Amino acid sequence: MMKDLTYPRRGLHGELVHAVGLQIVKGELQPGDPLPTDLDSDSERGVSRTVVREAIKVLAAKGLVVSRPKTGTHVRERRFWNLMDPDVLAWRLEADPTDTFFVDVFELRRLIEPAAARLAAERATAEEVAALEADFAEM
Repeated sequence: MMKDLTYPRRGLHGELVHAVGLQIVKGELQPGDPLPTDLDSDSERGVSRTVVREAIKVLAAKGLVVSRPKTGTHVRERRFWNLMDPDVLAWRLEADPTDTFFVDVFELRRLIEPAAARLAAERATAEEVAALEADFAEM
């Protein structure tokens, strides 16, 4: 079973990360656009400045925004996005389910993952092999 690596959408913080990230990926906020200054006073979300700051940190780590003193937080160009981030991938799929990018990603994964698995198997320690065998036995 594959672990969900997307950012948790629980609580105001997670919901804000999801909502703003999706707006950026959908193109509702364009590169260079400042993030709305009323995010913390938005009656729809009703979040504190602390929640907004934490959400901005998460979005900045994903490459979607950049914060600078005296100029504020702005949307970054797509070339700076972490396109392999699970949230960015999920938002892209939600924004445009027909995006051919996903076909390209899966083709790339089909090329890389067998080699990565081979290297992992060759380099595995005895403890790692035992842990894998125990996990397999539990299935």
